[in-house]
Amino acid sequence: MAVHPIDFELQADAYSTPELRAVFDERTRIGRWLRFEAALAEAQGDLGIIPEAAAARIVDAATLERLDLEAIRAGYQTSRNSVMPVLKALRAACGPEHGEFVHHGATTQDVVDTGIVLELRDTLAIVLRDLRSVEAALLALAERHRETPMIGRSHGQQAIPITFGMKAAIWLGEIRRHIERVKRVSDDGLFGQFGGAVGTLAALGDQGPDVKRRLMAKLGLTYCLQSWHTARDNIADICAVLAMATVSQAKIANEVFELGRTEVGELREPPASPGAMSSSTMPHKRNPVLCQRIVVLASHVRGLLSVVMEAMSQQNERDPRALWSEWMAVPQIAIYAGTATAYLDQVIGGLEVFPERMLHNLNLHGDLVASEWLMFRLAGKIGKVKAQEILHQAGQTAVDQQVSLVDILRDVPEVAPVLEEHDVAVARQPELYSGMATGIVDDTVGEVRSLRAAEGAV
Repeated sequence: MAVHPIDFELQADAYSTPELRAVFDERTRIGRWLRFEAALAEAQGDLGIIPEAAAARIVDAATLERLDLEAIRAGYQTSRNSVMPVLKALRAACGPEHGEFVHHGATTQDVVDTGIVLELRDTLAIVLRDLRSVEAALLALAERHRETPMIGRSHGQQAIPITFGMKAAIWLGEIRRHIERVKRVSDDGLFGQFGGAVGTLAALGDQGPDVKRRLMAKLGLTYCLQSWHTARDNIADICAVLAMATVSQAKIANEVFELGRTEVGELREPPASPGAMSSSTMPHKRNPVLCQRIVVLASHVRGLLSVVMEAMSQQNERDPRALWSEWMAVPQIAIYAGTATAYLDQVIGGLEVFPERMLHNLNLHGDLVASEWLMFRLAGKIGKVKAQEILHQAGQTAVDQQVSLVDILRDVPEVAPVLEEHDVAVARQPELYSGMATGIVDDTVGEVRSLRAAEGAV
C-alpha cells in the first residue's frame, strides 16, 4: 500500500514523474547493486583475483530474474544489513562453487553508494534534458517579447518600464547557469565507491587500486583514489546543484503566479487538459496549480538539502548515523528537483502572455513612472540633487491631486524653462523609457544560442 505521494497510484505523479519514479524503483535499485557485483567480479576475474569461471557465473546470475525474490523478501525481515539478503540470494544463484566469490573485498556501503551515484547520473541526465527544453522555450519567449513593454517592480511597487523579453532573458541566463552546473557535476562528481571495510582495500592487497579502476570503468563512473565513505562532499555538491536549480524554478513559477493574479493579469500558466476544472466550487477559476507545485517542491528540496549538508559531518571511517539520513534524503531531492523542472517546462512552453494588460498596468500611474527619466534629463540643467528634490515634491503633489507630473513641473519656475518637448513626449509614453532592455535580450539570446550550438542543441 502506498503511503507517500511519490508512490500514490490513484493520485499518481502530483509530486513526481513516471520517469523519475522508475529511476528510484526498488527493483531497479537492487538491479544496480547487482550490476556493481557483476562489474566487480568481472574486474577481479580479469586480474586473476577470482577464477574466471566464477566471475562469468556471477555476471550471468546478477539479475533479479535469476534470484529468489521471496528469499530476499524474507531475508529483509531478519537482516538489518542493507544488501545482505540480496548477496545471499546471488550466492545461492551462483552455486557453492562460485558463490563464495561474490562481493569479494567489498563492503555494503560500496554497493549502496555506487548505486546512488548511478541513480544520480540518471537523474542529472533527465534534469539536464528538461532544463535545455526550458531554455529553448525561454529563448523563444525572450525573442517574441523583446520589445513588449511592462512595468518593472521593486519592493512590490511599480518602478520604471522594462520589457517582458528582458524578464524572460534574465530567467534564461539563470537557467543556462544551472545547465552549466549540472554539466559540471555530471562530468566531475560521479565517482563510484570501492574501499572495503574502512577504505584501505586491504583484502585485495596491492591489486586493490587496479580493481577499483576497472570496476569504475565498467560502470562508466569516475575513479577516485580515496574512499569517500565519510567524505560526502560529492553527494552534497550534486544535491546542492539540484536544489539551486529547483529554487530558481520556484522563483520563476512564483513570478508567473504573482503576475497571474486577477488584478494584475499579465501572465497565466497554460491550462490543463480540455474540460478539466481546478476549483471544486468556483468553475470560473483557473488555478495556477503547476506553479504552486513547483514552489512547494522547492521548499521540500531546500529542507532536505540541509539533511544532506548535515550528513557531511561524519565520524571516523564509517558513520551510518549520518549516512542513512543522506540515503533517505537523496531520492526525494532528485525526484522533487526533476519534477519541478518537468513542470516548469510545461509552464514556460505554454505560458500565456497578455501584452495589452502589461501596457495597461504600466500606465496606471501615468507619467509618474517616468520620474527617473525626467530627473536625469533635468540633472544636467539644474543639478541632480535639485532635480531630485523638485521631482520628489512634484510627484507627491501629482499623487495627492491626481494630476500629471509633467503638468506640475510646468508650473515650477526652475523647471519650466528647461523642460523640453522631447522630455515631455517620453514622459507621456513611459513605455519608451526601457533603457537597454532590448539590447540585453539580444545579447543574452545570442550568447545562449552560441552555447547551445556548441553543445549540438537546436
